Formats: sequence, structure tokens, C-alpha cells
Amino acid sequence: MLAKRDDRLRETRSLEGFLGAERARLFDDASPERREQLRAAERTRAVYSAWNAVCGGTREGKHATGLHFAAERNELIVYMDSPSWTQEMTMLREIVRARMAARGADVDAIVFKTSRAGYQAVGDTPQGPRGRIDTTPPPRTPQPRIPLTSDESDRLDREVAPIEDAALRSALKSAMKASFEWSKTRGE
Repeated sequence: MLAKRDDRLRETRSLEGFLGAERARLFDDASPERREQLRAAERTRAVYSAWNAVCGGTREGKHATGLHFAAERNELIVYMDSPSWTQEMTMLREIVRARMAARGADVDAIVFKTSRAGYQAVGDTPQGPRGRIDTTPPPRTPQPRIPLTSDESDRLDREVAPIEDAALRSALKSAMKASFEWSKTRGE
């Protein structure tokens, strides 16, 4: 029920008081399922807020392209713009997690993944025509594969020969061959 206009004008309330009262009103009127949804939304907001407090504006945070909070596993998934930053942040994971916990968002795990091609950190995106972000990935030109020599192939056969299980031997040989060819292609 709304108060009379004269009563509302005389009352001074802080924003915090207003938000607390509004939250209480929403929770009081909600079904148990809706209350659970509201709590989950508040939890997600707290996790994102803690991430932004810890990493927002930092050198590391500028390379994050997206966040996802998996509430059922209490896990924050962070997408990074390159494999090197994914590796860097993986090494810093426990430090970030502890700092987030100090801000009230205690997650069980933080998982860092590399974004798919075409996704870039917001601060590093090139501007296309009319200020739109160009998300077209650069064309990939695969390096020509360098096959194994007959000596290398024979050596590979000798290495997998002791394996009795034919399917396992074939799978291992295929994996080793691909690894050797990849190493040769890269010049290692």
C-alpha cells in the first residue's frame, strides 16, 4: 500500500535503506522457487563483483573475454583471449581465488579457458567501419606437413612392436607419428 504523498515527502531514506526494503519486499512476495532464483542471482552478482574488484582494470583482467559462473559446481569459468594468458592466469588461479574469497565470493574453483578464434578482449578490439568491432578471425594457412622418413617410420614400428594389443598399438603409433610429424613441421 502506498503512503500518502505528504508522508512520503517528509521521509528521508538512504539508497541502502531503500534497496534493503525493496529486496525484502521482493523476497516476501516470492514463492520458494523464486526466492531460490533470487538467491542464485545475488550469488552470481557477488562472484562477478569480486572478480571485477580483484582483476578489473589490471593487466591480467584486460585479457579476459568472458565470465561464466557455474553455480551448481560453485565454479567460475573465465575465458581468456590467448593461450599464453590462459596459462598465466592458471598459474595465478589460487591467488585470485583467495582475493575473491576475501571479498565475500568463495568459489571452489576457477577454470581458465581460451576463447575461440575471433573473440578478443574488449580493450584490444580493432574498430571496423562505423566503429563496429571486427570479429572476423584472421585467415589460417596451415603449414605443409613434413612426413616421416622411412628410417623414422621403421624406428616408430620398432618402438610400438612390444605392445601386444593391436588396437592400442595402432592408436599409439598413430599418435606418435602425428607428434613426430608436427615436431618436424615446427622445426624442432
